[in-house]
Amino acid sequence: MSARHACHGAAATGRCPEGRPGNRAAGREVVRTRRASKRRLSPLAVGLAIVVHIALLAFVFVKIEHRIRPTVVAPQVKSENVVDAVAVDSQVLEKEKERKRQLELDKQRKIKEDKRKKAEEKRIKEEKRKKAEADKKRQAEEKKKAAAKKKRDAEKKKKAEAEKKRKAEEKKKADAKKKREAEKKKKAAAEKKRKEAAAKKKREDALKKKMEGEARQRRAATALSQYVPRIQQKVEVNWRLPPSGAAGCNPTVRVTLARDGTVQSAKVVKSSGNGYCDRSVETAFMRASPIPIPQDPELYSEFKVIDFPFRP
Repeated sequence: MSARHACHGAAATGRCPEGRPGNRAAGREVVRTRRASKRRLSPLAVGLAIVVHIALLAFVFVKIEHRIRPTVVAPQVKSENVVDAVAVDSQVLEKEKERKRQLELDKQRKIKEDKRKKAEEKRIKEEKRKKAEADKKRQAEEKKKAAAKKKRDAEKKKKAEAEKKRKAEEKKKADAKKKREAEKKKKAAAEKKRKEAAAKKKREDALKKKMEGEARQRRAATALSQYVPRIQQKVEVNWRLPPSGAAGCNPTVRVTLARDGTVQSAKVVKSSGNGYCDRSVETAFMRASPIPIPQDPELYSEFKVIDFPFRP
């Protein structure tokens, strides 16, 4: 038997007589090599390597089966080696499938995570945009409200100032009116008082004047009674007796006198019925000027104009 067949015979121990690894050890070494290679090779290279290994294992399996068929122990060795190789390749394939599945899952998770991140970024961006728009709108509204409030406050202030001014004007007018009314009332009271005083004074003056007049009249009457004979005497001295004589010649003559007794005029106010007699008496008064009258100035008013009854 060749060294290669001897190695197959010693497969149960895991090593060849010459110290080489058996098929199982070789398989394990291949697996370790493949595992190390898988971290470096691309999926395509890994796939090609798997196909090549399967073909190689099939070739080895056929050749070994052909050579060891006469021996009794050969079938056991071939079966174990094939099972080990198939188990190793199945594990490799399963691990590769698992790796691919994990890669796909990782890829899907990454895609999903990327989508989630993009969606989250989009959502955040949209929220920021909406918030910015809302803030801008809110600020615009606040600015608008502030402007409106400022306008309302200004109008309110203006209205309050106008109202204050109006009330001040009304108060000023009311005070002025009240003052005018007070002054008017005061003037009216003063005028009333003045009029009452004037009326009182007038009454008193009138009464005084009346009393003085009455006193004057009494004095004048007394004086007249004293002066009538003297006046009568002086007039008779200047009287030219009418042809009919003195009988019935008794007119009343209104005589106007100056302060010194000068006769300014003499006019019959009550006729005697004899025109010649009346005229002669008027002429006698004018000739008798000045006639005697009292020198008291207060009595002059009573002698300024006198109705003298001529009785010869």
